[in-house]
Amino acid sequence: MITEENRRLHREKGEQTAKKLNVLQASSQLLYTSRALPKYGIKKYNWWNESLHGVARAGIATVFPQAIAMAATFSDDILFRVAQMISTEARAKFNYSQSQGDFGIYKGLTMWSPNINIYRDPRWGRGHETYGEDPYLTSILGVAFIKGLQGDDEKYIKTSACAKHFAVHSGPEPERHTFNAKATKKDMFETYLPAFEKAVKEAKVSGVMGAYNRTNGEPCCASPTLMEKLLRKEWGFDGYYVSDCGAILDIVFRHKYEKNPLKGAALALNKGCDLECGALYRLIPLSCAFGYTNKETIRKSVARLIYIRSLLGMFDPECPFNKIGTEEIASSEHENFAVEVAEKGIVMLKNNGILPLKENAQKIFLTGYNSENELAYLGNYAGSPSSYIKMHEAILSCNKDTVYDQGIHLYNEKESPDPDAAVKKAENCDVIIFCTGLDSSIEGEEAGGALNGGGGNIGKQGDRITLELPEVQQQLLDKLLKLGKKIILLNFSGGCISFGKYADKVDAILQCWYPGAKGGKAIANILFGKVSPSGKLPVTFYHDIKDVPDFRDYSMENRTYKYFRGKVDYPFGYGLTYTDFELTDKNFDGEKLTLSVKVKNTGNMDSDEVLQLYVSYPETDYRNPIKSLIAVKRFGTKAGEEKEIEFSLKESDFYSIDDHGNKVFLKGDFTLSLFDGQSISENAGVFTNTKETAIIEKCPI
Repeated sequence: MITEENRRLHREKGEQTAKKLNVLQASSQLLYTSRALPKYGIKKYNWWNESLHGVARAGIATVFPQAIAMAATFSDDILFRVAQMISTEARAKFNYSQSQGDFGIYKGLTMWSPNINIYRDPRWGRGHETYGEDPYLTSILGVAFIKGLQGDDEKYIKTSACAKHFAVHSGPEPERHTFNAKATKKDMFETYLPAFEKAVKEAKVSGVMGAYNRTNGEPCCASPTLMEKLLRKEWGFDGYYVSDCGAILDIVFRHKYEKNPLKGAALALNKGCDLECGALYRLIPLSCAFGYTNKETIRKSVARLIYIRSLLGMFDPECPFNKIGTEEIASSEHENFAVEVAEKGIVMLKNNGILPLKENAQKIFLTGYNSENELAYLGNYAGSPSSYIKMHEAILSCNKDTVYDQGIHLYNEKESPDPDAAVKKAENCDVIIFCTGLDSSIEGEEAGGALNGGGGNIGKQGDRITLELPEVQQQLLDKLLKLGKKIILLNFSGGCISFGKYADKVDAILQCWYPGAKGGKAIANILFGKVSPSGKLPVTFYHDIKDVPDFRDYSMENRTYKYFRGKVDYPFGYGLTYTDFELTDKNFDGEKLTLSVKVKNTGNMDSDEVLQLYVSYPETDYRNPIKSLIAVKRFGTKAGEEKEIEFSLKESDFYSIDDHGNKVFLKGDFTLSLFDGQSISENAGVFTNTKETAIIEKCPI
């Protein structure tokens, strides 16, 4: 990681350059399409780039599994390695673009990723961009991804990561430009803010993006509470703050927080929004002329922006990353690892023994729109793959006697080809593989959905109003079930699907997420037993959407595994493998705060294991989670192998958040429990705090 001395030098570069600029010159740097200032060695630069799960929207790139699929690996090491590869490809693209004089959008080094919002509600269309519903898991994965993007050079960062969307942003999509997210201090510091704090303090993230919405009445891109008091003063953030695209316009025209555009632009800048993705900052020189902001404020933001560009080595022709070439883009190493990540993130929800299949041992009928639907592999914010491996090709490579028929459209009965013809073909087969679910045109960002706001029972403007499969898929599944054949569901979706009556009627279910361009290969490797499934659910699979609170209610009461007390189909952390694991020994040392366990693979197949450690709290006069995830270990095992795993804990792992947002260390017994998603679910020890209950850290806002 870059040294503090080098950070200081880059910061000085920003300050010195900013001082030389007049108001017009400085203001030209506040827009994401920053002008060139040749006199000062500043090239034209477009700040907008994306790398959610690969370099996006800039031509050929490795398309890794969507963020939620990577989260299902429960592995910060995997996220770190993915981000390293993404940053290499981003540098290669940047170097080539610079050599061609191409300074366009998506060609830069400021990657507006990762999305570390909490997937608090299963209806949210953008949930698949996140790392799930748990703040601890989101924190460790976010930190790893940021570190992977920014690199470990002592002088320069490889690319600039940007944590988004700050803060309390998770739907509804149609209302995001006007919505006021009301969140208690407890929910803020227990759920919505921890990942951002870790991103700043541990990962030294160089950028933060403000959300569209208001939080507790303040626009997130002009919030004195979030931006000035918390982010800058309390957490010590020294990077740049950028608005989500059009969010400054929202302050004026949607939130109507400040009706004068000159004042609205100045308000955001004065509170610390350094860069606008939008156009309102074109008014900043006028805002300055009218006294709504001043030259010093403008230069302060410009200094931070030049600081970031200096950190990236843009003013040093000898920056070591300048040598990265285009041969790194979609390299075989990156493409192969993307398949491996998909294998480790796919979650087996059900298996009555039909899996794994034997190669070339049965006649398979493959159906469902998602089998060959590119969007079901890519997710959103994706690059262009060099090639695909989808289900038909992947299954044929393992089972030559395979028949394919699309059968239906993804969601539109009127556009379905001929489902009855598909059923006819299935009659002569031994096993039916049905690719169900959604794609990123149905669940996604705002009005970008295929249904463009008119989703019927599927969704509205990217969100969903039901957790069930689209009706046309249910109709085909009903017909296929009448054949009495073995049925395997491969479900592609970015979040919870309630399989309802079908869960007991089919033989196996794999939750495939959006597994990347070559995800078909990963799925086939699991279907035919080349690897064991080992992914775990980073979100709760609820039984019925009626059991979940109103979408517009940002309280965490009765949400996520931490507080939900209703019926679930599959819990957070759940996921089956092709083997079983046994906890053969455990030893918790309450003084050293270490937990040592021995785990044995008691089956006959090699498999990764994912151990999850949770804590439950003593009784208190404020609401605490049913349990909280505090540690995770993923490790490989051979069949019959026993491994010893140690968890090293800290006192802070036992802190809770009271109703006032304070960190509290409660007196009493804390119960530890281990869960591996399938065969292990045991108490792992009790930690007793004999000291009197005390506030460890007062709420900073």
